[in-house]
Amino acid sequence: MKRLYAFIAAAIITGLVGLGMLAIGVNAAINPNTVAASNAPGDPATDVSAPSPDAQAQVRQLQDLVAQYQDREKQYQAQLDQENKQLQQYQAQLNQENMQLQQYQQLLIELQRRGLIRINGDGSIQLSRRGQGGDD
Repeated sequence: MKRLYAFIAAAIITGLVGLGMLAIGVNAAINPNTVAASNAPGDPATDVSAPSPDAQAQVRQLQDLVAQYQDREKQYQAQLDQENKQLQQYQAQLNQENMQLQQYQQLLIELQRRGLIRINGDGSIQLSRRGQGGDD
């Protein structure tokens, strides 16, 4: 009896698998959205390795854009380098002028220390009268 149940179960499962395969086959046969298979080598409809002329034009256009962007980047980099050099020149000039300003400050401090000049609160400078005819 167990053999009979096993045989019936196998027949039912085999029938269901067969019906599923039949349904898929019928669906594929009547589906209008299919593409005809082609075994011809180099057929543009099926050959994915050969891009269409439109795709080739797009690729060339994108390559041209990339080249333009790279050229612009080189121009910007050259401009940035030039401006950095100019900034360094300005920095060197500023450093030189700061040194000269410090020398002037030191000179004023020394003249004030020796009593030759007097710097007022408003920033004006008065020369002392020392050494002028002995009036001091």
